[in-house]
Amino acid sequence: MSFSEHAHTQPPPRPGPGHVLHVICLALAGLVVIGAIVVVVLPLPKPAAGGTCGPGKGSESAVEAFFNPVSIGAGSKVSGSSIDAELENLDRLAFIGECQDSTNGRMVDALALLIVAGFFAVVAPPLVRRAWHEPAPVSVRGGAPPGWYPDPEHPGAWRWWDGQLWGQRAGPPSDPSSHSPPSPPVGS
Repeated sequence: MSFSEHAHTQPPPRPGPGHVLHVICLALAGLVVIGAIVVVVLPLPKPAAGGTCGPGKGSESAVEAFFNPVSIGAGSKVSGSSIDAELENLDRLAFIGECQDSTNGRMVDALALLIVAGFFAVVAPPLVRRAWHEPAPVSVRGGAPPGWYPDPEHPGAWRWWDGQLWGQRAGPPSDPSSHSPPSPPVGS
């Protein structure tokens, strides 16, 4: 681009408060996703029955237990028909149930966090723009033919695009196929 062409181009518009809040919403979405990852990666709590929710001496993460529920270290079923054997098997089932409940709770929490992240990433930005009365970003840059386009800075107004630069601002053109710059609005 030559110097003379560069001198006639318009600088990009400065981001408004809605854009800043949009970036904040995306950052919050990222933090919430990180929180969801932490929730499923941290070791499960020790059950009240004792032991750990994992095959070793430490508890495994919720994601490991969720995708491999057999790995919850409760030992094998005690064989026999004595009352002691039955009580031990009931304790074993209570232990497995407590570990599985912890796993399921963590996975549901992570899913809820991902839904919140989706809200911040997808739903919140248009709401923020609407609250700040900012139009959705409109890109009319090189390649767009000259003509009338909705003004990205003033909803309801139109601006003339000459193919390189924005022209004057005016109300809707009476003849949108006209390729001449708009005349100033009445009363200005």
